[in-house]
Amino acid sequence: MKIAALIIGSIAVVVTAIIIVPITARAAANPDFDTVVSAVEHRYSAHAERVPMMGLVSLCAHFASHGGVKGVKIAEFGNLPAAPDSHELQDLVSTTLGGSWQRFVTDRSANGDLNIIYVQPNGSAMRMLIADYEHGELDLVRVELNGERLARWVDDPQGSARHHDYGTETKGSAD
Repeated sequence: MKIAALIIGSIAVVVTAIIIVPITARAAANPDFDTVVSAVEHRYSAHAERVPMMGLVSLCAHFASHGGVKGVKIAEFGNLPAAPDSHELQDLVSTTLGGSWQRFVTDRSANGDLNIIYVQPNGSAMRMLIADYEHGELDLVRVELNGERLARWVDDPQGSARHHDYGTETKGSAD
């Protein structure tokens, strides 16, 4: 009995390591989002509100999109004590992300609102970091998308939305 319990315990440890080590390594290898959140917190003396159960939401998005969405992270800053200048905020995010990220979209309004999307190719995936600043509130969103499914959506956004296939059906299939 003791040998069976020892074997089962060893198997449990190995299985746990097989599951947890890759998740931990992946999180450690992609600190970009957390680094940006930390930089904003330090610069503006504000605390980010993390969306509760985001890991579960990210997992559900992965399954619901049939692997099209590989991961999602969100941080919200409500009522920043020091309203950032949109150029200053853009520089802070760009500098923190580093040269491997490219600014893809910048939308700056006359009232100081700012929306920026940064992208970073990652093998067969595309990482996106979105910074949305409006009226003293900043939302940071990081999402990793399957590159093939993203390309299909770019080629046919209406068809992708209409069929809800996320790239799983062949093009030209019947409605």
